[in-house]
Amino acid sequence: EISEAQEPEEVLHQRHKRSLEDDILISTEDRQEIASCNSILTFSSRLKEPRQMSDELDLHITFNTNDVPWDLSLAHAMLRIYKQPSIKEMGNNLTVSIYRRLLSSQDGSYRILRSLNTTTSYKGWLEFNLTQTLHSWLLNKSLLPRHALRISIGDSQLSAVGAGLVPPQRTRSNLEPYIVGYFNGPELLVKIQKLRFKRDLHKRRATSTLPNRLPPPPELYKPPQSCERLNFTVDFKELQMHNWVIAPKKFEAYFCGGGCNFPLGTNMNATNHAIVQTLMHLKQPHLPKPCCVPTVLGAITILRYLNEDIIDLTKYQNAVAKECG
Repeated sequence: EISEAQEPEEVLHQRHKRSLEDDILISTEDRQEIASCNSILTFSSRLKEPRQMSDELDLHITFNTNDVPWDLSLAHAMLRIYKQPSIKEMGNNLTVSIYRRLLSSQDGSYRILRSLNTTTSYKGWLEFNLTQTLHSWLLNKSLLPRHALRISIGDSQLSAVGAGLVPPQRTRSNLEPYIVGYFNGPELLVKIQKLRFKRDLHKRRATSTLPNRLPPPPELYKPPQSCERLNFTVDFKELQMHNWVIAPKKFEAYFCGGGCNFPLGTNMNATNHAIVQTLMHLKQPHLPKPCCVPTVLGAITILRYLNEDIIDLTKYQNAVAKECG
């Protein structure tokens, strides 16, 4: 566990330009982070209640870290705050500082985490490394419903909002502060499977008292003569997952079906084991034929809600059948 004493001291950074006028908002560093992780979570911010603010010049924001799966390992996290040009002062230097509320403090004390140099005329995203802080929040997420940060402008009479920092809005905005966290974790859809099982269990219990009515028999699947890839569409609405899966609404997973009969042609992508098993089946029919299975699998990326404040983008490997044999 990381203690507050291990939090990094104040560090001055050069501003990182990431403007909305750019054609591409994803930087090279972003692409490297995305490639190295399989889950990306964004934590939207909320404005702290005005009656709880001790300094009107500062911007107080909070984050919800509940519902983050325990088996995710944080690799990197960044706080991003959008800055508009200040209309009160132009061309002056500013220092934007981020403070974290101490979990062990009874009087709501804050400790400085990061500082960044910018100017009043700058327009674009300001970025702060928040890896250790988010890690600590996740370890202690049961202690507080929301975790607080304070943003202030040093050596200036300007308020944070007066300096051009965009605060959280009542309605969601593309410019409000947020934290992006890059994680690594299990790539299997185990959680989705468990959620579906629980939902089916409740449904079966609810309908167990109803008169037994046999559903119409499904159409029988008729496999093709030889092994090939067949169409198979996964529809999240049919799985009753459409309320929290943002995208894709459906995707082609495909499946492999058909017989693996002698002789196995080159188009069958047969392994040596499958070829030997086919020959043995000819001599000993009680031995099964080889099965038609995926030989090449691809990935699917799913964007979903963890809760109203957290969005998860996860890449699941081995979810799409690319080739069969």
